[in-house]
Amino acid sequence: MTSIAFIIPYFGKWPIWFPAFLKSCESNPTIHWIFFTDCEIPLNYPSNVKIFAVKMEDMAILFNRKIGVNVAIQHPVKFCDLKPTYGHVFEEYLKGYDFWGFCDIDIIWGDIRKFITEEMLQQYDLVSSRISTVSGHFTILRNNLYNRLLYKTDGIYKELFKESKYLWFDENTFATIVAEKKQKGELKVWWDEYLVNNERDRDSHQEYYLDRWVFDKGKLYDIGVNGKQKAEHMYLHFINWKITMNRCDIGYTSTDDKFYISYSGIHYKQHTQLQKKANTIENFFNGYYKKERRRIFKKRLLKNIDRVKKRFNVMIGL
Repeated sequence: MTSIAFIIPYFGKWPIWFPAFLKSCESNPTIHWIFFTDCEIPLNYPSNVKIFAVKMEDMAILFNRKIGVNVAIQHPVKFCDLKPTYGHVFEEYLKGYDFWGFCDIDIIWGDIRKFITEEMLQQYDLVSSRISTVSGHFTILRNNLYNRLLYKTDGIYKELFKESKYLWFDENTFATIVAEKKQKGELKVWWDEYLVNNERDRDSHQEYYLDRWVFDKGKLYDIGVNGKQKAEHMYLHFINWKITMNRCDIGYTSTDDKFYISYSGIHYKQHTQLQKKANTIENFFNGYYKKERRRIFKKRLLKNIDRVKKRFNVMIGL
């Protein structure tokens, strides 16, 4: 079987849902996750998860030495830019693996091997969970020298890595490199369909649902708002639920292998029908998409106000 390892530098504090994340990793025993972190190492975690204790400043030294650029790692978010470099920077840890990859941890995994088939891995050099672009939350590359150094194709990486803020190198600049290589026939790429939750033609973002997602014996299902459908997914990426999720009842060592994922937490018991109805009403007035519309409206309004002020200042000669 083709081997896969994900590299994850993570600094600060483990998220509240981390035990559930580990539980879903455990259900994919043929895939490995390798962490480099200053977080407290859990007493118990799956055998297919490796955790190395390291300080962020020491990690910055490693990146600088391997890449040959003074990488500005002042905040953990900068590692998002650096994801395409992981195959090179951590090549010593990836010896023996057929594929290396990068992902996020605001995720609950389903049955990965059901979607990433052996046939796919034999045929393609890069697999992404998003359509026609590199996914920062799930991309794997064949472990060879060409792919480990692919990020260096465009010399712009030297300037982008020197900036301390996140500049979307992984999902923009690197995605452009991959697209060009694919077009030239130099890289076999599979990014034909979504392998992650998507709603309103946008992956990962979703309404504030209760009990819509269920992890059951290593499988992940979207059971719908009425709980009657059962569509299997490779993983759930709850990017816009991170700030609303305030509980996780799941213990990694628990023998219970079924739980529900809601916007407010991860839990074993379902909400009552009354709670779900109240949540539907709340979403009608103050749900995620309502908030997004207000945010976008406010942003446009402030932009227009600023434009009018500038024109006014020009008119009066300021």
